[in-house]
Amino acid sequence: MRCLGLLLLHLFAIAAYAQKTITGTVRESSGPIPGVSVTIKGTTRATQTDGDGKFSIVASEGNILVFKSVGYTPKEIAVSSSSTVNIFLEQSSNTLDEVLVTTALGVKREKRSLGYATQTVTGDNLTIAQAPTIAQGLIGKVAGLSITQASGGVEGGSSRVVIRGNTSLTGDNRALIIVDGVALNNDPLNNNGNNSAGGAVGTAQGADVATYNDWGTGLNFINPDDIENITVLKGPAAAALYGARGANGVILVTRKKGEKRNGLGIDYSYSTRQTKAYQFLDFQNDYGSGLVGSLWTADQNKQFPTNTSGQRYQIGTYTGSYAAGDYKTGAYGMLPYNNSTQAWDLFSFPSGLSWGPRFDNQPVLWYDGVLRPYSAQPDNWKAFFPNGSVSQHNVSISGGGEFGTARFSYTRDDNKANILNSKFSTNTFNIGSSIKVSKKVTAEITGSYINFQRLNTPPVGSASYLAGFSYAATRDYRSDVEQLNNFAADGSQKDVTAGSNFPAGSPPYPYYSYMANSFWNLTNNNTTLTRNQLIGGAKVIAEVTDWLTLTGQGGIDNSNDGTEIRNYPKNIQGTTGYYGQAMARSLNRNLSAFARLHKDNLFGESINGSLTGGVESYYRNDYTVSNGTSGDFVKPFIFSLDNGKNPPVTPNEIRYGKKINSAFGFLDLSYNNYLFLQFTGRNDWSSALANEFNSYFYPSANLSYVFTEGIKGMQTATPWLSFGKLTFSYAETGSDTDPYSIFNLINTAAYNGQAAQTYPSTLKFDGIKPKRTRSYELGLNLGFLKNRINVELTAYSMKSYNQILDTPLPVSSGFNTIQINSGSLGNKGFEFIVNATPVSSKDFSWNISVNGSTASTKVLSLSDGVNELQLGTFFGGNGISQKVRVGDNYGTIYGKDFTYLNGQKVVKDAVGANNQVMTYTVNGKTYTAGTQWVLTPTEVPIGNSQPKLLGGVSNTFRYKSFSLYALVDAKIGGDTFFGTYGAAMGNGLLEETVKERNGGGLPLVYPDGTTANTGISFGGVYANGTPNTNVVNPAWYYLGTYSSWNHLGVPRSASVLKNTWVKLREVALTYQVPPNVIQKTKFIQNLSLSLVGRDLFYIYTSIPKGLNPEGVNGIGNMQGIEFSSIPRVRSIGFSIKTSL
Repeated sequence: MRCLGLLLLHLFAIAAYAQKTITGTVRESSGPIPGVSVTIKGTTRATQTDGDGKFSIVASEGNILVFKSVGYTPKEIAVSSSSTVNIFLEQSSNTLDEVLVTTALGVKREKRSLGYATQTVTGDNLTIAQAPTIAQGLIGKVAGLSITQASGGVEGGSSRVVIRGNTSLTGDNRALIIVDGVALNNDPLNNNGNNSAGGAVGTAQGADVATYNDWGTGLNFINPDDIENITVLKGPAAAALYGARGANGVILVTRKKGEKRNGLGIDYSYSTRQTKAYQFLDFQNDYGSGLVGSLWTADQNKQFPTNTSGQRYQIGTYTGSYAAGDYKTGAYGMLPYNNSTQAWDLFSFPSGLSWGPRFDNQPVLWYDGVLRPYSAQPDNWKAFFPNGSVSQHNVSISGGGEFGTARFSYTRDDNKANILNSKFSTNTFNIGSSIKVSKKVTAEITGSYINFQRLNTPPVGSASYLAGFSYAATRDYRSDVEQLNNFAADGSQKDVTAGSNFPAGSPPYPYYSYMANSFWNLTNNNTTLTRNQLIGGAKVIAEVTDWLTLTGQGGIDNSNDGTEIRNYPKNIQGTTGYYGQAMARSLNRNLSAFARLHKDNLFGESINGSLTGGVESYYRNDYTVSNGTSGDFVKPFIFSLDNGKNPPVTPNEIRYGKKINSAFGFLDLSYNNYLFLQFTGRNDWSSALANEFNSYFYPSANLSYVFTEGIKGMQTATPWLSFGKLTFSYAETGSDTDPYSIFNLINTAAYNGQAAQTYPSTLKFDGIKPKRTRSYELGLNLGFLKNRINVELTAYSMKSYNQILDTPLPVSSGFNTIQINSGSLGNKGFEFIVNATPVSSKDFSWNISVNGSTASTKVLSLSDGVNELQLGTFFGGNGISQKVRVGDNYGTIYGKDFTYLNGQKVVKDAVGANNQVMTYTVNGKTYTAGTQWVLTPTEVPIGNSQPKLLGGVSNTFRYKSFSLYALVDAKIGGDTFFGTYGAAMGNGLLEETVKERNGGGLPLVYPDGTTANTGISFGGVYANGTPNTNVVNPAWYYLGTYSSWNHLGVPRSASVLKNTWVKLREVALTYQVPPNVIQKTKFIQNLSLSLVGRDLFYIYTSIPKGLNPEGVNGIGNMQGIEFSSIPRVRSIGFSIKTSL
C-alpha cells in the first residue's frame, strides 16, 4: 500500500503541472470522427478523439497540433490564444500508413511497414458487451485465433487460446500472453491450487481426460476495463523476437496509462448482468425409471416390482433393479430369456435408465417409505442450475500534462454462478503512468494488484455430479426429495438407508452415488481458492541522441494461491469428513535491455534504416505444497489437519524452475516509404536442456511492398484502389521442454511396508534438442473506394519438426519408452479480414467487420517403429481416444465403429451366458431376444475435431446518439464426441427415444405373451449376408447403439457428431447522452447508457437440440471430447459509463 500511495502522489503531482487545455471536435462531411490521433508535433504528447469526435489535450501557444486518422488527409494547426479548436478532415486515398502497431518487445511500427500479419482489438471493442474476461472478449474478432472455453463456457472457467492451430504433438500449443512487457503465467489452476505447468495444458501421452476441476487461468484476472488495446502477433515471423516462449504466437496486452487533460478526470462505470442456463437437453417426459420389466411385458402395471402389500416400488431407487428376483420370473438380468446374463454385463447401470413404465400419476413407494405420484419431473435438471448474477464497479482517476500521464483504477467484480453454492469475487487495483523524466528520458510504470476469491467450481467429466444426470437422473428423479432427505436435524447427512422398505436397504448404484448425495455434496463439501497476484512492469526509454535510443524494461508476475477443502462429515461420528490445504506460488520475471541505432537518408534521401540489439533474461519459479487429513474425523465438525483418525498424509510438493537467457537483434530498412525489409535473429540459452544443446538460434525476415505507391501512376490509373500492399515473411522458431525433463528422477514408494525407490517407465535422454518450426507467410492488403472497404488476405505454411516424443524400447532395457526428438507436423492455413463502411452520413453510419480462417494440421512423421501416438482416452478401453498417425489430420478421434458388408451394417443375435443366443418362447414359437452390432476389432478413425472454418461478423449501426452493435461468430465443420448425448440416448432420457414406445414401432411379442407396436429392427445384415429382420425391444437398439459406458462396448461413432454452429455472441444498444444535455450538469463530461446481451442463442447448430456445441473437457490438446458439460448460459444486462 505504501507503493500505491507513492504512485497516487505522483499522479497528483503530474496533474499539478497541467497547463492550458485545448478542447474541440474533429468532423468530416458526415459527422464526428472517433479515434483520430491528436499529437503535439515534435513531442510524444498525444490523445485521440472519443466516440463523438471530441478531444482534449494540454498544449502551449505556438505548439502545432497534428490530426491523423486512417483514410483521411492529415492536418496541422497552430495553437493560438483560443482554448477551442474544431477541425474538418477530408477523406484521403492514403490508408494504413499512419496506424502504429505494437509489435514484438513493445516496439511500435507503422502498419504499412509490417511484412507479417497482426490484428489489433481496442479496449472499447473488447468490453462493448461486458466481456467478463479478455479471452471471451476476443472470441470471433480475430482471424486465425481459436478460443475454446472449458466447462462448457461457465464464467470464471478456463479458455484455450491458440493461434493458427497446433505446432506440438503433445506439448503446450497455447499462445504466449504479454501484459505491458510482462510474461503472464496463463497455466490453469487445478483443484489443489497448483498453477504450475502440467498435463492440463498439453496432453501427456495416453492421459485420461475424464475429470478435472476448472478454476480458470491467469488471463481471467486481467481486468478488461483497464485494457487500451490488444495486438495479436499471429505467425512465427511476428513473434520470433520472443524466442522459445513465443513459438505459438503472442498476444500483447497494453493497459491504459492515462490521458493529458486539464486537472484530474474521474471515470466511473457500473454494469450488471443476469445470467441463466438455457441449453438443456430435449428430455422425454413420458417414461420413468426401469428396464427389466419393460423387457418382459407390454403391460405397464406388471413392469413395477411390488412389495407384499401390493405397493409399487419407485424403480430408479429400488435395489432389485439390477436383477429380477422380485419380478417373479427368472433369477437374474434379462429374464426370462434363455441363456440370459445380468443386465450389468450388457447395459451397465440399469438403475439409472428411463426404460420403465409410462407415467400414470399413481403412487409409488420411494426408498424413504413415502408414497409419491409416479410422474414426470420436467425440470429436475434445472434445480442444479439456478439463475446467477454479475456486477461490476469500476472507478478510475487519470490526469496528465507536460510531464506525463497517469491513471489509477479500482474494480470490484462479483459473480454468483449458475451452479449451486458457487460464487467468486475480484478486487483489482491498477496503476499506469508515462513519466517525462527529462527532455530525453521517459519512464513507463504499470502495475496491478489482484485479490480473487472463489467458493467451489464445477467439476467436469465422468466423476462430476453433472455426470449423474446422464448416468442416474431418471425422468422421475425428484430433486425436492433429495433436498429433503439429505439433511438431518443435527446438521449431519441423513442416512437414506435407515428405515428403508427395500430388501437390501439403500438405493442402488449409480443412483445412490450420484443423485441421492448430490445436494449434500454440493452444499457441504466446499473448496475455496484465494489468489493474491501482483503484475508490475517498468520501462525506461532514453533518446541519447537523434540517432541512438536506449531502452530498459523489466516486469514480474507474482501470484500466491491458497486452497482450503472442507468436506463435512456425514454424521456426528465424523464419517467421511475431510480437511485439506494447499499453497501455490508462482513467480515470472523478465528483464531486457536494447539499443536502437536509427538513421534517415542512409544513401541519399530514399533509404532509412535502424539497427537494434539487446539481451533478455526470463526466470520462472513455481512451488506447490498440499496436505490433508487421513481417515474419518475424530471430532465431527472440527476442520484441522490433526483431526483425522490417522496421521495426516505426507505433504505433496511440486517444484518448477526454469531460466532462459537471450540475445537478439533486428535490422529495419525502408525505401521511399513504400518498400520495407526487416531481418531478425535471436539466440536462447535454456536451463531445461543439457549444456551441449541448450543454445539455439533462429532467424526471420519479412518484406512489405506498398505497390500502389511503388508503381508510378497506379493511384491515378486505379482511383478505386486506395491502397495495396504485398507482404512476405520467412521465420524459424524453436522451443524447449519443461524443466527436469532430461533427468531420470527416482520416485519414492512403499513396498511390503518398507521404503522403496522406483525408476520411471520412460528413459529420459539428455541429448534432447529444441523443437523447431519453419514458416512461410504471404499477405495481400487492399483498400477500396477511399478506404471505405479494406481487405487483408494471408496464407501461411509451417512445418514443426524435432518433436519431443516417447519411443518404445525393448523390454530388456528395463524401460518401456525413451524420450527423443522425432516426428513432425505440417500446418497450412488461410485468413481473411474485411472491414467496410457501406453507409456514412451525418446522422447514420454502418460499419461491418468480417473475419475468417481455415487451418489444417497434418501429421507428417513419428518416431521410427511407432505407428501411432495416443494423446488421451475417455471412458477407458470401451471408450474413445484421440491419436495421431502419419497422414492423419491432428485431432482425429478413434473408437469402435460399425462393421460393413457391401455397404450395410453387420449385426449378430444377442448372446448371454455361455456365449449362447438369448431367446424366449411364446405359444411354442421361439424369438431372439435382442440384436447387437458387430464392431470393428480395434479402434478406427471415427471423426476429426479440426473445424473447416472459424469466423465472425460484427455490425455497428449508429443513428444520431444511438448505436447498435452485434457480433455473430461461427464454427463450420469439425466433429465432437458428445458423451452426454450418447449416455442420454442409451438411457432413454431424450425425446428421440420414445417414438417406438409410443406405439410408432413394429409389432413386438413380449416374453409374457403380451404384444404392442413398440418394436424396432436394427436392419443390416448378418456376417453371411443374410438380411436381419429380427424385431426387438427398443431398449436393445438405443442401449446397444449409444450408451456412455458398458461392458460389451458400443459403436462410439454413433455419438460422434458433425459440430457446426452459428451464434449471436454479443449485442449492445448504447445511448450517448448529447453534449448539450450533459453541459447543463456543469460537472459531467460524458454519459452513456447501454443494454447488453451475451451468448444469447445459436442461430444454427448441426447437433441435436439442447447439446452444448462449445462444451469441451479441458483446455489441452484433446479438443473433440464432451461429457457432462455445463449448459450454455446467456446473460442480459445494463451498464452506465460517465466521466467527470
